[in-house]
Amino acid sequence: MTSPEPTGRLLWLLRHAKTQKSPPRGGSDHERALTTRGHRDAEALGAHLGPAGDRLGFDPAQLPGTVLSSTARRTVQTVELVLADLTDPPPVTYLRSLYTASPEGIIGLLASVDDEVEAVMVVGHNPTFYELAFSILAPDDPGRLELDGRGFPTCALAVYRLEAKDWADVAEGTGNLVGLFTPPF
Repeated sequence: MTSPEPTGRLLWLLRHAKTQKSPPRGGSDHERALTTRGHRDAEALGAHLGPAGDRLGFDPAQLPGTVLSSTARRTVQTVELVLADLTDPPPVTYLRSLYTASPEGIIGLLASVDDEVEAVMVVGHNPTFYELAFSILAPDDPGRLELDGRGFPTCALAVYRLEAKDWADVAEGTGNLVGLFTPPF
């Protein structure tokens, strides 16, 4: 897929990287950490986004201006690794509500984003992100076939151009998939 034109809103959906199957002793699912593979994949994605990388074909102005992330340990670690190579990383807002959010809930959270921000990255979990990846797509978008064929594995990144003037206008069926990136990067 080609990168989008610089105008319009961009939504970057990032599923956390690969995690341990079990939480730490005495811990909860919220505390599961990344595996070695998870670290590798998130670092590789971050290297692409950094100044020495290819930015996955996106113009630097199209990189996220803010990040919304679940508070789960695996999402926090993913965000830190993905943003580590950026010269001027965007601000990150950690939201406990993203841990159990529905696709509709995430769309609702986007309404709170400042309209000065053109591109937002949201970092979270499946099955919600797989469902959101489809529901945000316009009904006739050919990206549906690509998502269906590749799924939304750990550390998958889907980038959408949104048909929305303001973040509050984002709704199901308003996006066009402009890039789907999955490990290995």
